[in-house]
Amino acid sequence: MMKNIADTQAYTVFDHVFVHTVRALSSVVGLKRITQPFWNRWFASGVDEDVILQFLDELGTIDNWANTAEAVIARKVAAYKREVGAMSPAQRVTALRKLSYLGHMAQWGCLPITPQRVGLYRMARDRYLEAEALAFGPAFRRQVFEWRGNAYHGNLHLQPDPAPLIVIVHGIDGCKEEHLSTELALHAAGFSTMCLDGPGQGEALLIDGLLWHSEFHAFLSDALDQLDGAAGIDTARVGLLGISIGGMWCYQTAADDQRIRAIFDLGAPLHTRKFPSLPFLIKTRLCQVTGARREEEIAQVLAQNNIEDPVLLAAVMAHVRMVHGERDRVVSTADKHHLLAALQAAAHDREASLRVIAGGDHCCTGHYGAVRDDAVGFFSRVLPPRA
Repeated sequence: MMKNIADTQAYTVFDHVFVHTVRALSSVVGLKRITQPFWNRWFASGVDEDVILQFLDELGTIDNWANTAEAVIARKVAAYKREVGAMSPAQRVTALRKLSYLGHMAQWGCLPITPQRVGLYRMARDRYLEAEALAFGPAFRRQVFEWRGNAYHGNLHLQPDPAPLIVIVHGIDGCKEEHLSTELALHAAGFSTMCLDGPGQGEALLIDGLLWHSEFHAFLSDALDQLDGAAGIDTARVGLLGISIGGMWCYQTAADDQRIRAIFDLGAPLHTRKFPSLPFLIKTRLCQVTGARREEEIAQVLAQNNIEDPVLLAAVMAHVRMVHGERDRVVSTADKHHLLAALQAAAHDREASLRVIAGGDHCCTGHYGAVRDDAVGFFSRVLPPRA
């Protein structure tokens, strides 16, 4: 599983020991304890608990992840094909979404990028597209964005009349299909929604091999340019929902683009100086996403990812709502209070607030219902769909 470590200087001696420990534990006691921090994300995406447990029981060792995933999915697909003829359209949508969610779990973001993993992601993407086209008809669209000679893709759920657009900007180990339940909640509240994979993310990385770019924020603004005038979207009133490092890129975008009227920040770091002490699996993914391998390359990437510049923060005129986990190991609560103070010190007539969730981890994965409700309430208050 961890062959990514062979060609990088990013990992410490502890990380290499951790790899061997993971393998030993997985073959002795199974993967339930090792992967438990990710379960809440899978639950939030819609994977049933019994499916997760069945999948983990069959693994035996972490090196069997992709093979076992393919077998589990093949059984689920066969069952769907047997039963689909008797399903209503709504039941078909639910079944297809469950297959997509399962495919997302199967191509877990911390795995090596192999043809098997790419195939699992492709299945998750295609079932998502099939489900949303069936559920929404022309109100759903797969959008292509051209940026610096490459094509990127986003999923759009549109309102019948122009409405503020909420763009979900996920982090380094997700994909745009992971966040459907959040898209649906925001759409039900009256917003048009989009989740997209930019440079180094999801489809762009796995299918097209496109790595992260230091001007990710410029990509986001350019994507909005390409949506200008589209039916169902008011691109003059945009909200960004940033997850983990995606939240950092949201601040960078809002500092330069006044169309960004609101930011919901879920676990955004202020900087990446903690990289040496981060969990091994996050390091693995960062190296995949950026292509950085040597120490000097990694240092350059880390230096480009920070929002501690007072000038940058002073230029952010959007309303800001931060939700943070009290037990976040990646981003400290002190950092979020520092960010709140910097935003409140700026001479802007806009809201800046922080909610710390007791017991919450990075991005509050065990509290996804409360986080989703908070996001819908925030955007509805500061960016009302029917203003």
